[in-house]
Amino acid sequence: MPAFARITVLVAALTLVACGKQRPTQAVRDSVEHFGKDVAKQDYSDLCKNLLADNLVNALEGSGVPCELALKTGLSAAKDPKLSIKTIAVNGDRALVGVHSTASNQPPSDDTLSLIKEKGAWKISSLAQPQPQPPQKP
Repeated sequence: MPAFARITVLVAALTLVACGKQRPTQAVRDSVEHFGKDVAKQDYSDLCKNLLADNLVNALEGSGVPCELALKTGLSAAKDPKLSIKTIAVNGDRALVGVHSTASNQPPSDDTLSLIKEKGAWKISSLAQPQPQPPQKP
């Protein structure tokens, strides 16, 4: 088999192997986009069961309020919320995602979401860490 043909077969085989695995950044993106859609739909049950990490659910429920009720209390006032992803950084089983969120009745916000890989799925472990702002000019 000529060298060119071997290289072509090798590239094709590697492409097939790569297609079977999702890149970590894409899996993180999918989780954050799912989170944004659930917030917009006010699907607090799905958020608590499938998208929030155990540590965050436990923190929300630590005050004696079920996760769904805590999210409803904190998020339901946002009218027409939208979330866009600005940056994604993955390091092993942890990720940071820079997001820009808007709602028609609130000022826009730039935040960082922390995610961890838990039971094979990327889950949000902290909701809104403000991104550092540049110093104000005098």
